[in-house]
This record gives sequence, C-alpha cells and structure tokens, in this order.
Amino acid sequence: MGFSTEQELVDLFKISFSSKFNIANKRVLEEVSLGFGIADLVVTELKDSAEIVKREKLTSIDINVYQIVKNKKKVSLDVVTTITGIKKQDIIKSLEKLIEYSFVKRMDSYYVFSNKYELSFKKNIAFEAKLRHWKKALMQAYRYKWFADYSYVVLDEAHSKAAIENLPLFEKLNVGLLTISIDGVIKKYYHPKKQKPLDPTMQMLLSEVLMYQ
Repeated sequence: MGFSTEQELVDLFKISFSSKFNIANKRVLEEVSLGFGIADLVVTELKDSAEIVKREKLTSIDINVYQIVKNKKKVSLDVVTTITGIKKQDIIKSLEKLIEYSFVKRMDSYYVFSNKYELSFKKNIAFEAKLRHWKKALMQAYRYKWFADYSYVVLDEAHSKAAIENLPLFEKLNVGLLTISIDGVIKKYYHPKKQKPLDPTMQMLLSEVLMYQ
C-alpha cells in the first residue's frame, strides 16, 4: 500500500527529510518555478543574515540585463535592447536599478560591469516527487540541475522497484534517488555528486525568491 496523492507524499517528506539531509539555516520552498518545470520542493542552506543585503527585489528582466553586462563587461543600451528584445524603456529602468545597487556603472554612452551578485544561499537541493512514472520524474529532476547543486527524485516506496532496477541511469545523469514509505522511512539509493548549476540566471532568480518571499 502506498500514498494516495503526490501531495501526501510531499507533505510527509517535508517532515522526514532531515533524517537524511543535515542542513543548517535551511529554507524550504514548495512548487518552485524558475523556467524549467515546477520543482515540488527546493531546500536551501542560507548564508548568514549579515551577508544578505536588503534592497528592492530584482526582476527577471533586471537579472537578464545584469548577465549581459557581466558577460560583455562593457555594452551599449542598443546592444542590450537587441539581445533581449525588450522595450528600451524597460531596459533603461533595469539599468538604473542595477546602477543604484552598484552592479553596473555608467561610463559615457556605455554600461560597465561593476560588482558581482552574491547569492543568498550556500547550496540548494531540488526534489521531484512522484507516486509512479519514475522516468518522467527523472527527466524533470534533471532539468532542475540548471539551478540546483543537487537534484533528486523522490518515489513512493511501494512503486519504486523499476526505478531501483535502473539505478545506472540515475548515476549517468547524476540525479539522486530516494524512496519514502507511508510511515516516513526514507531510503537513499543514489547520492549525486555536487555539480555546479548550469544557469547562473536561474540561480539568481532563486536567490531573489528566497530573500523576498
């Protein structure tokens, strides 16, 4: 006998996961959407509050503009507008905000990278929960590697046999595999290696969500 719903599984996992994951100063987010599906849970280890600068939240446009200036080091307004396809007035608004917060400097008719954005967390772990359909869960969890240091599939233990038999695929994709029983017992079948997230923009989006939720 297994769980009746995925939400039932997620709710119990939230209570029980600390037995397998020792994370200090943690924050737990549900239904996290950053552009590659919706992660059921994201658990982050926050930096000390003294390290987090309080300011107005950066939008996705602000972050995209920041990344362009950072990568190019020196860029004109027209180039940023062309790359993003966003209205010039919105780009100007983002650049003004980035200048105010010292991420960017104005130099004549150009914008120059100034200071690196500091993430609000030390690490984060994404979880995709499923009652069955382990292949679908695996592919979804793999997408979370764009922003997560670690990504896991969490399956109902009652329906996990096929996934366990295909453990080499989890290892190949570096996605962890956990099962949870209806009495809250979590078993870890594969612990992925820490891997640098693939998309800095998505990491920044998550960081902003954490600071301003």
